[in-house]
Amino acid sequence: MEHTISFLIREYLDTGNENYFEQLLKRFTPLIKAYAKKLYYLEYEDSLQELSIALYEAISKIPSTDDEYACISYIKKSVVNKFTKLYHTSVETQDIQEKCISLENSDGHDYHHDHEADNCISLVDLERTLANKKPSERKLLCMLILGYRDKEIAEKLGYTRQYVNRIKKKICQHDSAS
Repeated sequence: MEHTISFLIREYLDTGNENYFEQLLKRFTPLIKAYAKKLYYLEYEDSLQELSIALYEAISKIPSTDDEYACISYIKKSVVNKFTKLYHTSVETQDIQEKCISLENSDGHDYHHDHEADNCISLVDLERTLANKKPSERKLLCMLILGYRDKEIAEKLGYTRQYVNRIKKKICQHDSAS
């Protein structure tokens, strides 16, 4: 016999037994996957992770476990709200990305060949580097170039700091391997 959602939540909150959370995650996986697919600017696995965290947060903050429908509704709304927040931050990141240096907007001067700028990257190199990155990596790189710190990037893009650090490491590992 399958347990109800409210029972699983109650047991998880009372005992801390991860098996109950895993059962809840399994039950809400179709919902999480459906919304994760719509977050095109994040890698699918990262979308799943972010929305799974939303499920965990909803369970830990649920006001009552007395009504099965209320539990399901609360969790669904929490996942949808997280999706909405992530989706809307993608619009903000597109604005940030538009502020990044573009060759069309440059003055045509290749600063890489200036004597004082021997250690600087040229606009062509920057464009080439950004063009080879995934959208989430481009956004993160642009924000780093603009001087944002990890915490600020995480807040503005709706990511966790761990995700920001993981993308930074991935970028650095890929660039050093090139």
